[in-house]
Amino acid sequence: MRAALVLALVLAVSGSASAEPVTVVRNNGPATNRLNMVIMGDGYTAGGLSQFARDVDSVLAALFRDPPYSEYANYFNVLRVDVTSTEVGVSHPEVGRNIASALGAYYNCGGIQRLICINTSAVNAVLARSVPANQRDLVLVLVNDTEYGGSGGSIAVASTNFQSSELVLHEYGHTLGLLADEYTTQPPTCFNSVEPAEVNATRETSRSSIKWSAWIDAATPIPTTGNGAGIPGLYEGAKYCPAGLYRPTNDSKMRSLGRPFEQINSEQLILRYYNFVSPIDAVTPSETTLSRVCGERVSFLVEALRPRTHDLTIRWRVDGVVVSSAAALTLDTAGYRVGNHTVDVTVSDPTSAVRRDPALVLQDGRQWTLTVRAPASQGILGFPERGCGAAPLDPARH
Repeated sequence: MRAALVLALVLAVSGSASAEPVTVVRNNGPATNRLNMVIMGDGYTAGGLSQFARDVDSVLAALFRDPPYSEYANYFNVLRVDVTSTEVGVSHPEVGRNIASALGAYYNCGGIQRLICINTSAVNAVLARSVPANQRDLVLVLVNDTEYGGSGGSIAVASTNFQSSELVLHEYGHTLGLLADEYTTQPPTCFNSVEPAEVNATRETSRSSIKWSAWIDAATPIPTTGNGAGIPGLYEGAKYCPAGLYRPTNDSKMRSLGRPFEQINSEQLILRYYNFVSPIDAVTPSETTLSRVCGERVSFLVEALRPRTHDLTIRWRVDGVVVSSAAALTLDTAGYRVGNHTVDVTVSDPTSAVRRDPALVLQDGRQWTLTVRAPASQGILGFPERGCGAAPLDPARH
C-alpha cells in the first residue's frame, strides 16, 4: 500500500518533459492533509546532484530530531526537486563573483553579507512545472555555498555551511512559524515604535497584556533579567532592537543557533502545523446522513494523526452525550428512540506544549445525522421489543 502511494505521488509530480526530476523523500500520508515540504538546490551542477541529495538528507535528519518537529514528523511530506545549474556555487557580488545559477541566489542582499536572496520568479517557475500546487506548502532552497547565510520569507533559504541544519530551523521559524528574530544586532533596522505582529516580540510591559502571559509564572518579575535557560518572562531586546522591544526567553533558536526554540516559539510552530493539517485524516462512513431500522447496528471510524510520543484525544457523542473515546464506534440503534439523532466525533491534540489556542486549530470534528426508523413488525401491544420507543435507552447497556 505504501509503495502504491509513493508511486502515485511520483506520477503526480511528473508532468511535462521540461519538469525537473522530483523524488519523494518522505511520504507520511495524503498531501491534502499533510504539511508538504519542497526542497530544491541552487548552484548544484548535474555532477553535484548526488551531493545535493545527501545535503537534503542531512538537513532533514537534523530537522526532525529537533522539537517540536521531532514530535510531529508524521505530519510532513517531503519532495526533493533536482534543479541543475551550469556552474558550481552562487553569486558573491561583494567580491565581484557573479554566477548565473539556476535560481539566482546571491549573498550580501540589501548590504547584509549573511542575507541570501534568490530569484523568486525562477523558484516559482520550477514549482509550477514540477510540483502540483497542493504539494508545496513550504519551500526551502539549499544554496551550494559553505559561507554562512540564509533568509526567511515566503521561501526559506539556507547555505550548506556546517550550521546549515540550524540555519534551516531558524529560517523555518520565520517562513513557517511567522516568528521574529530575537537578536538585537543591526542591520536590519530597529523599529520599536509599534507593536510587532509576531507572537514572540512585544512592546507591552503590563503582565496581563503580554502575548505569552500564559507561560509566565506569577513569581517571575516583569521585566525579566538573568540568564536562566527556558524561563518564560519579558526579556528586553528583540527584533534588532536592544531596547523598547521584548522577547519571551533569555535565549532561543530565534536569537542564537544551537538553542531550543523554547516554549513560546514551539507553541507557535505547533499551532502553525495545525493551520495546514487537521488532526482527522479520514472518517467512515463518508456519507453524513444515515438511516437504519431499529435494531440494526451502525459502525463509525475515525482515523486520527499520530504524533511520535502521544495520542490524540477522541470523543464520540450521540445527541451530545459522550459514548466512547476509541477510534471505532458501533451503535445498536435498539438503544435509541425512533427519529433523528446526531452522532459526532471530535479529535484534539492534548499536548502540554500549547497553552493558548484561540482559533481551536488543535481540534476538528465530523458529524452525522442518524435516522432510526420503526421496524415493520412491532412487538406485543404495538411496542418494539428491543427499544426504539418514546425514550432513549441507556447506551452503556447496549
